[in-house]
Amino acid sequence: MTNSFKTLAAAAIVAVAGSAAFAGPNYIIPGNQAGSKTTANVELVRADAPATLEVYSVHGGERVALLGSTDVKAGANTDVKVSLSTAPRSNIEFVLVGSNGADLANTNVNNIQ
Repeated sequence: MTNSFKTLAAAAIVAVAGSAAFAGPNYIIPGNQAGSKTTANVELVRADAPATLEVYSVHGGERVALLGSTDVKAGANTDVKVSLSTAPRSNIEFVLVGSNGADLANTNVNNIQ
């Protein structure tokens, strides 16, 4: 009985550690952007410290213009909305920026319609 409990506990620790290592301390899970004209939607932003979520228009793989930004708190931030200065034309990139100005995480969303 004791050995099976230890085995189960060890397996749980490995599973949790493995999923955390895969996700990393900072990450962005974008939401549905269909019809986005004035607001960009993000399902989840995970930040290990307070940070800023920025939204850029992207063309040819390069950031062209900052469309909007919002502050996020340390930890999990769900259903984040970012007001946009102009409607995205095709591709956007979400960038999580730390207080020192360094990119902590980013993700691209292609073919915004």
